[in-house]
Amino acid sequence: MKLYHFYWRAFMKKLLVAGFCLLGALCFMQAQNVDWKNYGAGIEEGDFIVRGDIGFSRHWKSLPYDGSMKVPYLEASVEYTKKLGGLPLGFGGFIGYSQDKMKESASVAGWVDAPDIEWKGEMNYINLGALANYHIQVPVEKLDVYAGLRLGLEFWNWKVDYKQPVLVTIYGNDGSLGPQWYETKKESIKKNGTNFYAGINLGASYFFTEKLGANIEVGYPQLIKIGGTAKF
Repeated sequence: MKLYHFYWRAFMKKLLVAGFCLLGALCFMQAQNVDWKNYGAGIEEGDFIVRGDIGFSRHWKSLPYDGSMKVPYLEASVEYTKKLGGLPLGFGGFIGYSQDKMKESASVAGWVDAPDIEWKGEMNYINLGALANYHIQVPVEKLDVYAGLRLGLEFWNWKVDYKQPVLVTIYGNDGSLGPQWYETKKESIKKNGTNFYAGINLGASYFFTEKLGANIEVGYPQLIKIGGTAKF
């Protein structure tokens, strides 16, 4: 499974680089015709923009062993467009969730026919905070390009369950060695905490209709996300 993780991480890195290159090339090619003071894709001041995305965060590096599943990063955000100093800005908030699961086992060296040591873990992350985006109008009529900042909190908790064999030995009254067998000792460890969250993003939304479209974002700590967007 470790070889699987190597190829999976390599694929994700290439996907992230491709996303940055695509959005960067778009901005570069259209730089001469960009309108820096108006929203794109028919967005106007006073609109609400709602997005729902799925993707990968910085936690994708902790993908689980032994084929167990990981819930990808899921996010919902809302943004209200408001010009400040003549600049087309948007302000709002976001909430995101992801989950990692892992499972691993190992034999006990020198113990014959002993059960393996096993541990299973579950890690949950919830991100909550505020966002601000600067929108750019490019010549593509239905395309809105934006770059932004995020500040908030990341709430995390994890639980690890251990199973470990214990050798039980019975001795006779004269001290002689009697029957032996293995029993399983179980233990659970739980932890939780809160981290400060700061992020950057570069994104684009293409509207297929007046109200509905598709969205892509790259950045950090959310590496890449795709999803749908709507404006009201």
